[in-house]
Amino acid sequence: MNYDTMNTIGSDEAGVGDYFGPMTVCAAYVPKDKVALLKELGVRDSKNLSNSTVKKIAGDIIHIVPYSLVILDNPSYNEKIDQGWNIVKLKAVLHDHCIKNVHEKLTTDWKETLEAIVIDQFTSENAYRKYVPHPFREDLIYQETKAESKSIAVACASILARSKYLEQMENLNRNLKAEVPRGASSKTDVFAAKLAKKHGLGYLDDITKKHFKSRQKVIDLINSRNHG
Repeated sequence: MNYDTMNTIGSDEAGVGDYFGPMTVCAAYVPKDKVALLKELGVRDSKNLSNSTVKKIAGDIIHIVPYSLVILDNPSYNEKIDQGWNIVKLKAVLHDHCIKNVHEKLTTDWKETLEAIVIDQFTSENAYRKYVPHPFREDLIYQETKAESKSIAVACASILARSKYLEQMENLNRNLKAEVPRGASSKTDVFAAKLAKKHGLGYLDDITKKHFKSRQKVIDLINSRNHG
């Protein structure tokens, strides 16, 4: 499928693999007559773009295409996980929500000429249907691996999601007066343990994804220091 010759909604998310910060999900609509302009602006797979470039291009995209973006903050994220949701259900429900939302923003003409909905694949079709029994426009949905490189609509959604995640992390850096490490690594664990030691575990839980293994590592680090 050459999605860039079709009027397409693409969706993607950011922040899922990071212990600190929220999860952001975005869907963007790209009509085929805007593809050339977006490519000229540098829209492509965001994994190959620096953070500053992502933010700059995101600032251009929002003036060109309709989009819908959701920030799932840490308390809301943790509450859903505590209720028994898993990460696949979270993604499926939020992708469907953003896709519906961006479709509502379209003109009648754009709605009628929509040809494809491309989702960066994160699960099987069966699992997606399990969590979203009645997906929006099921007849048009395509799940693709490495979708950012196959559809400029997904690339737009990815850049917008990542830009918003970076913005949230910058806010966190300002609040903590420190550079919060990205991802989930021993560096992240040590940083988190210092925060928890100073402010308490509840404080840490409010700015992190509680179900990560990092949380237990933080507790172990604190205990080993207390007894060391």
